[in-house]
Amino acid sequence: MSWWHRIRRIISGGGRESASFVAALLGVLVLAGAALGQGISRTSVAVSDGLTWLGDDQRGEVVQINPGSGKPQTRLQISGPDSQLEIAQEDGRLIVLNRRTGEITVIDLATLLASGRRQAPPGATSKVLVANGMVFVVDRATGTVHTADPLTLADVGQTWQAGQPLADAVVDERGVLWLVDHGGTLRSLDWSDDEERFEERSQRQVTGAGPRTVLVPHGQGVTLIGLDGGVVVRDGTGEDVDSSTDRSDAEVIAAQSSPIDLVPASVPSSSVVVLVVGRDVLRVDVGAMGCPKPGRPAVFRDKVYVPCKGSGKVIILDRGGSRGGDDVRTSGGADPELVFDDGRLFVNVPGSSTGVLVDADGATRSLTIRSPELPVKDPDRSPPPSVPPPPPPNPNEPQKPPRNNGNGNGPTTEVSPPPTTPSTPPSTGSTAPAAPAGVTVREKSRTASALVVTVSWTAATSADPVVGYTVAGSGSFSGGSVSAQSAGTSADLSVPCAGSTFCSGGRLDVTVRASTASTAGAAGMAAFTITPPPNTPPPNTPPPTTTTPPPPPPPVTTTTTPPPPPPPPPPSLPTAGAVVITGVSGGRTMPWRTFSMSPPADWASHNGRCEVVNRTQGYAVGIPCNATTAQIGVEEGSNSIVVRAYAATGAGQVDSAARNVLYTFDECQGKPGCIPRMAPAGVETAPMGAGGLGLLACAFLLRIGVRRGEEEK
Repeated sequence: MSWWHRIRRIISGGGRESASFVAALLGVLVLAGAALGQGISRTSVAVSDGLTWLGDDQRGEVVQINPGSGKPQTRLQISGPDSQLEIAQEDGRLIVLNRRTGEITVIDLATLLASGRRQAPPGATSKVLVANGMVFVVDRATGTVHTADPLTLADVGQTWQAGQPLADAVVDERGVLWLVDHGGTLRSLDWSDDEERFEERSQRQVTGAGPRTVLVPHGQGVTLIGLDGGVVVRDGTGEDVDSSTDRSDAEVIAAQSSPIDLVPASVPSSSVVVLVVGRDVLRVDVGAMGCPKPGRPAVFRDKVYVPCKGSGKVIILDRGGSRGGDDVRTSGGADPELVFDDGRLFVNVPGSSTGVLVDADGATRSLTIRSPELPVKDPDRSPPPSVPPPPPPNPNEPQKPPRNNGNGNGPTTEVSPPPTTPSTPPSTGSTAPAAPAGVTVREKSRTASALVVTVSWTAATSADPVVGYTVAGSGSFSGGSVSAQSAGTSADLSVPCAGSTFCSGGRLDVTVRASTASTAGAAGMAAFTITPPPNTPPPNTPPPTTTTPPPPPPPVTTTTTPPPPPPPPPPSLPTAGAVVITGVSGGRTMPWRTFSMSPPADWASHNGRCEVVNRTQGYAVGIPCNATTAQIGVEEGSNSIVVRAYAATGAGQVDSAARNVLYTFDECQGKPGCIPRMAPAGVETAPMGAGGLGLLACAFLLRIGVRRGEEEK
């Protein structure tokens, strides 16, 4: 008899025995479900975030490694050879800083395409910090912190300034920014989405902290190690410590993060590793362990791993500073570096074909990092279309690029598209569109804060229907790049003027690519040279002096052709880039936001139409131009919101300053007892396990009741 027939027979018998059996069965099933559910959750997390990116400095590549197979899956060419790459990964984005050049690149991991770039000072002065969907770009030499959009890396809100150089800056797991300046002032800052600026949480003067002081972040708070003054301070953790140690003027290299009670830092020139263990400070002579030049350490499973520069190995220390295990040997390439990701420790050797993965039990296994047969991808290749299919074409829409008829404010520069040399065909076998021809750029409007140009082109030829165009501009302005999407044959680009002299004489390089439903084509290009704004002559300027008096004016009956009338004035538009949105309300998990607005006079009195636009998602809501509040929907991740004004004639538009908001999808939507399907492993184990045990206990009590009833008969 099958197990299902046995269950049916017991249940059909009725009575408390069947009830006790059913309760026991449900208890077992719930416990099994809890165990299986935990496994599924872990599997989901492993599948969605189970890959790690390592840098290959010698080739300027980043390589995606599958720890399960120990093999590389993707290679991206980020920069040229002989780079110095630092990598951060969060929220589906990879951010790479090349210290050699100062270039910062953000990669969208869904498409493996570069979505934004910006320039920072080269060398050790720059630092990129990522936490809770925010990106902070730190320039320690100037003592400034820029908040950058995680998708485009363009500046968001106000720049924070310390007023003097910074010794170090880190961010803890709560997203609090911690900074210490050369004068020894330790600060903690919170970023305000509503105000788009940093708000100071705490400030204290640490006697002994100076230019060589380093910070190590924790789950909350930091540990400050200032060997230049012999001071160690733990702050903001709830278990704060003030301690002292031997002074040293040498360079200190601290762990990128650590637990509160085990904080390591290396002093390479002294062959010493400093361990802050609880309230004690230990100095470990690792030179005696065959590690004369220790590199940046890392804490893994209550052990301290220390890479040894020039020695081809990593040594392991326990909490007491003694050897905590066998050395991890490396081969080839440069000095080993430690990468901690997804609960695993990787020993990466830039330039080497292999690396080492350290498992949770301390066992090691080899990884293949360099695989010549794996093709290298270009993150700047043509992106897939990100615009929806356009509406049916308007028969009245001109298909030729507009010529400069004198109404524009600047020159038009046209560059012929490159020869249509066929590129590598996409994997789908589709034919990529040709480069759009006749790309022209002309100045549309200019203010102190922004320069708006109109880019026009001829429709690209393509075997498959073109669903849209991607227009991008790059130059030496703040943020370094701007882009726009269009379903037609023209688009506006708004270039920021603040923070650079770009709008007084820069060069804007523009590319236009057509996209079909499956692929994107070659780029049509143009270069636009920005001329300084013309100087207005002073009033009543006398005409140039001549040697002979001017002839008398001709009589009114002359037949001389009068001069042509002046061209009509450009369409009236308010100031581009003006601050119109002043506040935003609605929680981070709300799928819509309410924006407070205070339009300047030229916006409030604008005689055209206005709308609030989610530029990231392509949504728009019409509003009065003098409106003070509006609502619009947002979607997962960062959303860029602007107010857009259109000329009354319909020819031209400008955007206000953008307001960026983040949205995190809440699967439970406040329902009590709800557990998200993608919850971290172990979330559902406790309630489900408790429910299973309760049902088993119920079954046991019911069974006792059955037996007592039988004895009383």
